[in-house]
Amino acid sequence: DVYQRAGVARVIHSLANIGKSVMVVEHDLTLLDYLSDYIQVLYGVSAAYGIVAGVLSTKVGINVFLDGYLPSENVRFRDKKFTFDASTSVDDFAQGDVIISYPLLEKKYPSFSVSIEQGEVRKGEVIGIMGANALGKTTMMKMIAGVEKPDSGEIDKKVKIAYKPQYLTNDIDMEVIALLDKANGGPIMGSIEEEQIIDPLHIKKLYNKSVKNLSGGELQKVAVASCLLQKVDLFALDEPSAFLDVEDRIAIAKFIQKFVRSYGKSAIIIDHDLQLMDLISDKMVIFEGISGVKGNATSPLSKVDAMNKFLKSLDITFRRDEKSLRPRVNKGESRLDKQQKESGHFYYRN
Repeated sequence: DVYQRAGVARVIHSLANIGKSVMVVEHDLTLLDYLSDYIQVLYGVSAAYGIVAGVLSTKVGINVFLDGYLPSENVRFRDKKFTFDASTSVDDFAQGDVIISYPLLEKKYPSFSVSIEQGEVRKGEVIGIMGANALGKTTMMKMIAGVEKPDSGEIDKKVKIAYKPQYLTNDIDMEVIALLDKANGGPIMGSIEEEQIIDPLHIKKLYNKSVKNLSGGELQKVAVASCLLQKVDLFALDEPSAFLDVEDRIAIAKFIQKFVRSYGKSAIIIDHDLQLMDLISDKMVIFEGISGVKGNATSPLSKVDAMNKFLKSLDITFRRDEKSLRPRVNKGESRLDKQQKESGHFYYRN
């Protein structure tokens, strides 16, 4: 989870203080930014060839990767650059009708219990759910999706919900196109849904592959597409970034947010990638408690309040990169880190 990632990053970075060198391959840009001193960008064509660029500072290297252009070598390795929005306000997108509301929810197991404060999800809104492992995030999503029944509190059963589970199975003996046809409720080829969902996710090339032969990343994208193809009001996606590389993570986050807003849908997302959650979420639910014993979830909070609360628990601070506007983690005990902690602003303001 995010706490474990931050802890591992601190340990890895501390090795430099005792004269060690470490090489890291990582798709979580927040983690990579936090622990790295230098970056080498790899580019090319997947499953065909790869080229390793020269050594760059962490800041420059990540921005070069996001731009898709290497100035030092005059090479454009991606047609599209990834951009970030400078605003943390979602007022323009949070005024839709309430799609689903839920009361205080409680669920008890023999050795674990979870309590979730009441909340609501509005049309065009993405709610991010964050917290340590084993606090009940997936249980909350399953209760809202109707997969599990709460011991206390009741969910509106009239709302149509599509659920993508955390753990995916590829033990399905059918071609990808047949699976997508089933999710779509009709042929996907030539349909408007193919244009709206399949093309942006770049999975048309997988049509004739068997589901059981898909890689982890391919299976994840097919699972996300299968969820979004369903004719529902609310999409519940548990860890949609798992097994995806950094380009696919950013692309899928931007696509889900645009899809939800454009077609008046709503989504609830669980993930441990801080940059993805910052990028995709309009509001957030934060889980606290004792892992494996007791979990407590807030009502949906504004992104600023939620991220400030969550980053404080991680003891890290975020700033915006002045060039790309992406969120960056301040180095521990740096001047900016100390200033933001003293002011209580662990998360940047507009």
